[in-house]
Amino acid sequence: MTTYQHAAYIRECLESVIAQTFPGTLEVLVGDDVSVDGTREVVEEIARGDSRVRAFLHSSNLGPSANLHFLVARARGDFIAHLDGDDFWLPGKLAAQLRVLAGDAGVAAVYCNAQVVDDTGRRLGDFNRRVPARLGINALLRKGNFLNHSSLLYRATSRDVVLGMEGAFIDYRLHFRLLRHGALAYVDEDLVGHRWRTGGSMIRTMPNAVCEGHLDAFREAVGGGANPADLRAAIGRFWGKVLVHALIAGRWAGVGTWARRLTSDPLLKYSRFQLLAASLLALPRAIASWHRRRQGAETVFFP
Repeated sequence: MTTYQHAAYIRECLESVIAQTFPGTLEVLVGDDVSVDGTREVVEEIARGDSRVRAFLHSSNLGPSANLHFLVARARGDFIAHLDGDDFWLPGKLAAQLRVLAGDAGVAAVYCNAQVVDDTGRRLGDFNRRVPARLGINALLRKGNFLNHSSLLYRATSRDVVLGMEGAFIDYRLHFRLLRHGALAYVDEDLVGHRWRTGGSMIRTMPNAVCEGHLDAFREAVGGGANPADLRAAIGRFWGKVLVHALIAGRWAGVGTWARRLTSDPLLKYSRFQLLAASLLALPRAIASWHRRRQGAETVFFP
């Protein structure tokens, strides 16, 4: 569990984990990245009352990726789960996913659906919908980064998906790397609570790292034998989001740099013509999605 400035959420987050029941033992590793809002005091309090909770209160800020790397390296269990400090789990989450892993040795990792909530806990909708029980590389490209990070559970023998990466990374890259170890499974139940766009989300605080992470993920996909058409579609959707976020924030600095990075990368083979086509589609797609959600016809957030 990685946390930073999550005082409003961390108690609910931790209590949702230690309340899980399943046939096995639980170890909870919490890495606080020098919070100054009272987060670490809550973590210390809960750790004092429950020996299963191991609190790591960092003395210098590591950043979300290095913090996760630190924790995964120290996990002692047969399975490893990730959880962001502003999210929470619902009853039965671990038990349902462990049954999937126990029933199929070919599954490397398992995810589940999540209910999307706001800061107050009010339900906004579902994280995703109509996701198949097994996922491959081309599904990840066609649908984008639609798997919830706080729902991830994988075998500890696959921990190199995290430990083998340096610098900042995003969960999308993890999904592709996990496919090297086996199939990805999905439980179509709301077993996680995901808070929508809190102040500490990477898309708000580290937009360049998110963009860099997508490029890394696309390169992982190429190495995994991605279908070229699916790869082009994934890059186009990503580029559309870059443009829409720049429009909303009024920050265009760096957009040209990302355009050049995409069209000059020899692995991606993405042309300027394809970039132009994706640019023309970006705003209509965003407006259509906003309209469906506003009309109540669609309460799914990803893809």
